[in-house]
Amino acid sequence: MNKIDFSHRLPIKTINADIDSFYGLSTVSGPMLNRPVAAPESIDASCAAMDAKQQRETEIAALIKSAADTARQTKAELCDAVIAMQESLRGQNESNPNRD
Repeated sequence: MNKIDFSHRLPIKTINADIDSFYGLSTVSGPMLNRPVAAPESIDASCAAMDAKQQRETEIAALIKSAADTARQTKAELCDAVIAMQESLRGQNESNPNRD
């Protein structure tokens, strides 16, 4: 069995080649595979699990992007409010030069 390095994603070319190989299995005649992990049903289940996990990852990535956008917007609003406060204070000091 191959050892898989999970520290990096498999290249999409590798995944697509594996999927193509699986689809090509239906053209093979003769004795079927004797390893349960290599059975078409097992590969179907693995493919469905991969699709579900990929969908969940995509959903989470969208949530993270949305949260980051919201945080950036909130920071910009805070900055605007502080600038308005500073301008207001400067305006008060400039209009009342005798104030110490």
